[in-house]
Amino acid sequence: MPVLQTTSLSSGPGNAFGLVQYLQQRIPGYDPSEYLREVKSAYVHVWEEISKLKNNYFTNIKNVTILKQQNTFDLMFNADSGLNSILSQRLYQITRVRVQPQGTGPFIPARFVFPNDVGYVGLASNVTASPTNTSPFLCYMQGRNTLFFAIALAINTVLEITYTFFPVELTYLNMGTISSSGTAVTGNGTFFTQIVGADFQSSLPSVQGQEEVLADLVCSPGTSGSSQTYQVKAITSDTALTTINAISPVLTASSQYVLAAVPEIPRAHIRVIGAIAMEKMYSVAGDDARVGEWAAIAEKDILMMKDSLEQRQSQNPPTKGRFPASIGRRGRYIT
Repeated sequence: MPVLQTTSLSSGPGNAFGLVQYLQQRIPGYDPSEYLREVKSAYVHVWEEISKLKNNYFTNIKNVTILKQQNTFDLMFNADSGLNSILSQRLYQITRVRVQPQGTGPFIPARFVFPNDVGYVGLASNVTASPTNTSPFLCYMQGRNTLFFAIALAINTVLEITYTFFPVELTYLNMGTISSSGTAVTGNGTFFTQIVGADFQSSLPSVQGQEEVLADLVCSPGTSGSSQTYQVKAITSDTALTTINAISPVLTASSQYVLAAVPEIPRAHIRVIGAIAMEKMYSVAGDDARVGEWAAIAEKDILMMKDSLEQRQSQNPPTKGRFPASIGRRGRYIT
């Protein structure tokens, strides 16, 4: 992936490119790919800390409808078309399942059991049983993505599934050039959709909601005094995207840019990723005393982030899209 060698900070540490620049300025001399590697690692570290919170920020609730009379469902890929759609290709862990028999009436909680549970084995052994419309709905998960019920569920049954999802790794692009007209940006030799991996195209900046990955467009990166950053509203193809606000001044043909993914955490806490990555970079030297210093900074920032998220996630159901920004308690500051 092309990366820019630049010494002037053209994007604050609010996106993947800004985080890499943040590290470059504080610890110069490494290849840009090494900075990006540590940023990605630090982002997973942050996700792991957030995932421990009670009302998980990386949580979603989605309904899927059963299209085939069966008891096994592939939630990540829907390879057998047993459902009307996948649950999520970013699925990490199922936390609750409720069943609405044939799409009518109240949702009934399913009960997770072990495959060798006496009740599950008893139901599953009745091979002549009709599709069930009544509880108990006994089930278990195999791996991350396959949900097994003891008895087949009828067509048009709706599953309401609450789950946690894994973050899409941070990256940035600057291949090709761009031009603009208002909020419309046209690329030449660009690959905008690669801001997320091929398996996660449903998470492109758009109106996808809870699992949408945000992105920033950095115009004229590395140019002192003229670099500007715009939030991306939607990416519609490899050569077309729109920004939330009109780009001014207009970008002429062959303008340089960086398209950078934004971490899926409140912007006020994105710098914690930089602090953790800084600790990791200093640890490469082995006995650098600054490892301990940045470990303390990172720990403080993590506590502040978790404290803030716990306050703002007190509403149910937890929805990360509801909180585009966040604050810490009075007297606590981000380093």
